[in-house]
Amino acid sequence: MKITVNDLNIEIGLKKSDTGKFEVNVKNNTYKVEVLNITQNQITLSINNKIFTFDFTLNSDSIILTNSIHSYHCKIIGKYQNLIDTYRSTLPGESKREKILKSPMPGLITKIFVKPGAKIKVGDKLLILEAMKMENEIRSDIDGTIDEV
Repeated sequence: MKITVNDLNIEIGLKKSDTGKFEVNVKNNTYKVEVLNITQNQITLSINNKIFTFDFTLNSDSIILTNSIHSYHCKIIGKYQNLIDTYRSTLPGESKREKILKSPMPGLITKIFVKPGAKIKVGDKLLILEAMKMENEIRSDIDGTIDEV
């Protein structure tokens, strides 16, 4: 499987065991990963028996993991991209909760495509965020109504 993490392309191997744990192979290194807890905006992982807790944001095509030290913008490339939607659908109350869009990175909003009261669907273009000389199209990852811009 290919992923990008903070614009770095990485090839990983991923195996799920019968116990629900994962074995992740990156550049000939093997990591034992277990999801210990997942809520609407936080995930706790055991990686090689060390505990890590991240706040996370699910976008239409990526996951942003943030802790007090680092921020990781992770995007699955190719056919495995639907894994994000699978995990999103398993979150308790995901379809009924209010969603506040937070910027995945510092930048300048150069164009806004929605107004308060607009009905949106998954994948609708919301805005353009310019960061590090790149224009990033921010799309909706839920259906809903825009309350405030």
